[in-house]
Amino acid sequence: MSPEQLAEEIGIPTKQQSKLRKEGRFPIPFKNIGRLVYYSIYDVANFLLNGESTPSTPVPEEAPEPIQIKKKPVKSKAPVQDLSHIFMLRAFAQSLEERATAMLSLAENLKDYANKKEMMESFSTKFPAKGITGDTGKF
Repeated sequence: MSPEQLAEEIGIPTKQQSKLRKEGRFPIPFKNIGRLVYYSIYDVANFLLNGESTPSTPVPEEAPEPIQIKKKPVKSKAPVQDLSHIFMLRAFAQSLEERATAMLSLAENLKDYANKKEMMESFSTKFPAKGITGDTGKF
């Protein structure tokens, strides 16, 4: 997943992601391929589901600690559980589902086009255009 795609899902702009990565404080593990940056969708999903990161590849010991979100104390007696990561995960899943549906629709359209083109070519070989006779080429 590219930083642009991640920005759509979690709402952190690509420039902010870059800054946090350079500081070693970005909570989602990433991989540099050349000068491009990619995130594993498994790590993104894990972050959205659990609100924390557990990298799919081991992180060097020198890496700084990820960002920890400090929450204000709640005045009520019963503790309130933060479930915002579940909503983010649902939005992520819905986005993936919409993209998959669009890809399936595209695949169906391409298959339909290929079938129609094949039928057209088959028809034109069986029934040549009017006015042209088979081997003689006379009108």
